[in-house]
Amino acid sequence: MYKTLPPAQSQAQMEPISVRVHEYWGLIVRRRWIVTGAILAGVILGAALCVLLPKSYRSSTLILVENQKIPDEYVKGIGGGNIDERLMMIRQQVMSRAFLSKIMDEGKFYEGLVQREGREAAVEKLRRSIRVETARTPDGMPKTIEPVTISFADEDPATAMKVTEKLAALFIEESLKDREQLVTSVSAFIEQELQEAKKSLDAQAQAISQYKTKYVGLLPDHMEANLRTLDRLQMELNTAEDLLHSQTIKLSSLEKVMKDYQASGAARVESDDAKSARKGLDPLVARLHELERQLTTLRAEWKEAYPDISDTKQEIQRVKAQLAEKYGTFSVDRPNETAMMYDPTMRELVRQQNDLRADMSATKDRRARLKELVKEKQQLVEQTPSREQGLMILVRDYDNMQKNYQALLDKRLNARVAVNLEKRQKGEQLRVLDPANLPAKLDSPNRLLIMAWGLLGGCGLGVGLALGLDQVNPTFRRREEVELLPDIRVLATVPQFFVAPYKEDGTASAMLGEVNAGTHALTVTSTPSLNLVAKWQPRSLAAEQYRMAATRIVLSTEKTQSTVIEVTSALEGEGKTTTVVNLGYTIARDLGRRTLLIDCDFRRPALHRYVSVPARAGLVDLLDGHASLEECLSRIDEVPCAIIAVGKSGDEWNELARIEQFRAVLPQLRAQFQYLIINTPPVLASATMGILAHLADEVVMVIKAGSSPQYVVQKAFAMLNLPGERYVVLNGVDALSLPHYLYGYKMPYSGEPVVETLAR
Repeated sequence: MYKTLPPAQSQAQMEPISVRVHEYWGLIVRRRWIVTGAILAGVILGAALCVLLPKSYRSSTLILVENQKIPDEYVKGIGGGNIDERLMMIRQQVMSRAFLSKIMDEGKFYEGLVQREGREAAVEKLRRSIRVETARTPDGMPKTIEPVTISFADEDPATAMKVTEKLAALFIEESLKDREQLVTSVSAFIEQELQEAKKSLDAQAQAISQYKTKYVGLLPDHMEANLRTLDRLQMELNTAEDLLHSQTIKLSSLEKVMKDYQASGAARVESDDAKSARKGLDPLVARLHELERQLTTLRAEWKEAYPDISDTKQEIQRVKAQLAEKYGTFSVDRPNETAMMYDPTMRELVRQQNDLRADMSATKDRRARLKELVKEKQQLVEQTPSREQGLMILVRDYDNMQKNYQALLDKRLNARVAVNLEKRQKGEQLRVLDPANLPAKLDSPNRLLIMAWGLLGGCGLGVGLALGLDQVNPTFRRREEVELLPDIRVLATVPQFFVAPYKEDGTASAMLGEVNAGTHALTVTSTPSLNLVAKWQPRSLAAEQYRMAATRIVLSTEKTQSTVIEVTSALEGEGKTTTVVNLGYTIARDLGRRTLLIDCDFRRPALHRYVSVPARAGLVDLLDGHASLEECLSRIDEVPCAIIAVGKSGDEWNELARIEQFRAVLPQLRAQFQYLIINTPPVLASATMGILAHLADEVVMVIKAGSSPQYVVQKAFAMLNLPGERYVVLNGVDALSLPHYLYGYKMPYSGEPVVETLAR
């Protein structure tokens, strides 16, 4: 079980879109037989459908939808609608089960189908065969007449024409009935809505009246009166405040006068001049005053139980009783002011004081009542906005209901006019402009469309299979994908190349190849020796990649006297022989190393095709002892590079035995050459590769880009079980998959024409 390698995400993100498209096109070209087969299958399937699908003929009739004859600004019709709404109404009416059943019953259509599969199947077939379309008028033109096409398809042209005629006649009849019924029902509905609107309007008016009655004084209409009353009450309250303040000042002044008078009277009573003190006083008052003074003197000297104190108290009570009988009862705050209370002047002052206090009490009561009234009016003013909002909502609803009621009145009048309009056939009318025809042209199947879809479907299927196979069985297409394998070192990335050989005069022979218009590359039609690109195109990008691989190998093995390199591949046809000759030719010519190329692929030898000076014998002759080493060496031009081909002696070879013989002569070959490059059979196709791998110092795996499946390459590496780092040459890489700095790379020099291999 081998793991499928993930794509190199960073490189894929940096690739131009044209590179990806070119790679996909290469996949499609490589799997062109799959694409071709899918296209043929699609075309054949389309042709079969054109032959096998049932044929039908379509008959059509043109119906004009004429708008009402009286202009809309005078009378507005009911149920006209725009063209889309009208078309939807016509389609629904024509496609209804009742409408189609009526047509089937009157025309006796599909009787056999009704008996076989039932009425529903016949109705459904009839519905599928009907088509309703409209021909729109150009923009900017008045749409007074709108044509509608009703068509029907059937296997029998006569049946198609009859059904179409029946559809048109029955549709016009039903449309007239429906429109008359529509305007009548609309008129009745508007009348009913008008009665409901009138009830709602009356109820809303009653609600407004109740609201105004409930919130009398709080409505916006009372706001101004409440504010005037509030101002008046506020003025009266201010007047009461001023009056109370004036009365308070008068009371204070009167009390001050009384205190001053009392003070002057007491001084007169307490003076030593008894005569002057008694002139204005009652003798009982003077006696009472004298007793009170005597009681004060006794209390200062004796205790309360002293007999004189008791006698004095009793005398005072008798005098007070006499005064009370004479003048009435008085409230005296201080005992020494008792005599003053019986003064006429003092009594007048007390009366004025009591009157003033009564007036102040009345003023305070009035002020309290005014404050209550002001508070009540302020509450009414504050509550007015909330009641105004409620009244506004009621009035707004009433206005809306009134507008709705008025609109319904207008609509009722228009509905009555519309009813008369339909009854007198002055409204929208339908008439047949183009009667149903007898079709002569086949309607379905559409052979051109079916064949086009078959071709497109085949192309899509072929391309999908070609690209899908690459996703199911991925291959290596870029250097980055190979480097994801563990312990892999890519020596070179060789692009696809096609070369032309030189003539004897040093010019390129154009007779052996031709330039492909799609890839801008020269396609070779001569012998395989032309794959020696290091010789024919030494300054091409492919030759430069082989030089890069040769340089890396030489640098890594320069400390050894002789190095054995085996070049192999997982499968046949991946370019290992081409890699062997180009790698060996480059090491010999450019790096000056003595190089020997040995062909050990006994089943499919190929190195002998690259020989310029052929030898008399080959490897088999050398192993059998029939020829010496010098007799087996072939030459490639004048460079220190020799080739030992397989040879032709013997009919049946034991490859394993030959490998053991080769192991014996290998030291002799190492002694004469610095580099031995062995062309081995594919790893998965031959059992000898496992032994050959242990004879080599280095093994180079050739992978053909876009051809070798990843799991096959992994399996080949697993079978070789190579220790350490493994070398890979990625062969046949698409030019556009190479790094952008190599696009159009060329190094021409004088005397050597170069055939450019990269797409421009």
